[in-house]
Amino acid sequence: MLKPNIVIITLDAVRAQNLPIYGYGRNTTPFLSSMEGDLAVYENAVSSSYWTMPSIASLFTGMYTSGHGLVADGDKLDQSLAVLPKVLQENGYDCHAFVRNFYVSGFSGLDYGFDNFHSGHAVDDFMKRIGSAISKRSIDRLRPPGCTGSPEGKSDESDTVKGYIYSIMSRIYDILMDRGGGEFVNRFSKILHRKEEKPFFAYFHLLETHSPYRAPLHHSLKFLSVRDNIRKLLVNHDHLRYLLKRCSMTDDDFRILMSAYDNSIYYVDRLIRRIAGLLRKHGIYDDTLLIVLSDHGDNIGDHGLMFHYFCLYDTLIKIPLLIKYPDTTGVRGRIPKVVQNVDIFPTILSMLGIKERNIWDQIMGNDMLESAPPRREEDLAVTELVKVYGPDRIHHRERLGEYDRRLLSVRTRDRKFIYSSRGDHECYDLAKDPLESNNLYPGDDNFSVLIEKAAKYYKRMDEFYNANREKIEGESHGNEMDEYAIEQLKSLGYM
Repeated sequence: MLKPNIVIITLDAVRAQNLPIYGYGRNTTPFLSSMEGDLAVYENAVSSSYWTMPSIASLFTGMYTSGHGLVADGDKLDQSLAVLPKVLQENGYDCHAFVRNFYVSGFSGLDYGFDNFHSGHAVDDFMKRIGSAISKRSIDRLRPPGCTGSPEGKSDESDTVKGYIYSIMSRIYDILMDRGGGEFVNRFSKILHRKEEKPFFAYFHLLETHSPYRAPLHHSLKFLSVRDNIRKLLVNHDHLRYLLKRCSMTDDDFRILMSAYDNSIYYVDRLIRRIAGLLRKHGIYDDTLLIVLSDHGDNIGDHGLMFHYFCLYDTLIKIPLLIKYPDTTGVRGRIPKVVQNVDIFPTILSMLGIKERNIWDQIMGNDMLESAPPRREEDLAVTELVKVYGPDRIHHRERLGEYDRRLLSVRTRDRKFIYSSRGDHECYDLAKDPLESNNLYPGDDNFSVLIEKAAKYYKRMDEFYNANREKIEGESHGNEMDEYAIEQLKSLGYM
């Protein structure tokens, strides 16, 4: 059997609702929309998690968080598990990764199995050195003006000025230089020009759509005026500061952030166009499996939240999933059934005819082509929120007490039940209430079957939680992380 080349493109923090192919009013992805005729558009794709590390671990292993175990900063993937790049490598593939998110790297063990792992962290280190030259102390974190650097919100004027200078310099660098995705596409082009005999697997993880939403200059004006681009420098981007009520934000502030987010989505759509163009140029587009998805979404004022923490609403877990299958499969069109990122690994295994029992025994997802028996109830999605607080948020546990509960979401095409460890469960009729603003729990009997199913999946998650309670409830491995890791996580807004 001729093995297809495989390209997976993860758009970090992109929620389905901001793509026109899912009904969004702005044309944020003109290229993806133009190729809809080639695509299988999964209308109800749901992530297994609400943040990057466990979500990508699910993509690579076909397991939920409670299965693969990557839940806390400092966790590393168990190399006894079968992972997508390693399995492909063992089946004759050259495996390449192009990743700038530090959570998908040697830090988490998610680089395992790749022949070549390209990252953009060297540029971040360069910016850090510039920041250190401005100040005798390292600047803790790239913060927009008005965001303080200390946990208690205390800072002096010099800290604010230094943070402002670093923010401006980083913004200028970003808008003038395409330091991430564009460079990755250039490297991918060089690999294709080698004309290797072996099939390849290329994994792209594009970070431009992650907060603070920095599209390069030539795309920063698509949905945001020059005036609003300048105002964006003054808008608070710090979700913790917002949640701790250390600043107020207006509807106009969130409008600016949303437009910057849309600019970034528009930019990565252009990168996808370049990648598809390279596949066509080399005559391999038709026979390539091309998958575009996200690891999770983002809150931009939705539900009174910012960033991707503390909830399992569709703003965080309903993701785009667009697949161009090889022409020989004939699979395309809009597909309404509920699928998840844990379903991609078994789908690829099935396509390639890989049947090793030790691999399939760990699989928790379903083959989307339905060639293999389902491992999860069909038309149902499960999402787990096991660890509530990250390594820095744990210090604010009392002040953020309203979010102090573990959650599990069970979702069908039109209904969702969110099981809470604290008992404040939620039910939503998604057909009538897609924004999840009207909690029907406990009065609606139509959710009884879904509630029973949620209890079963929650039991599995709870067993994992109890077995790992110390690291989940504590600061985990945070104290063991080196300065480099801490700086990388701060740059992403997780610390």
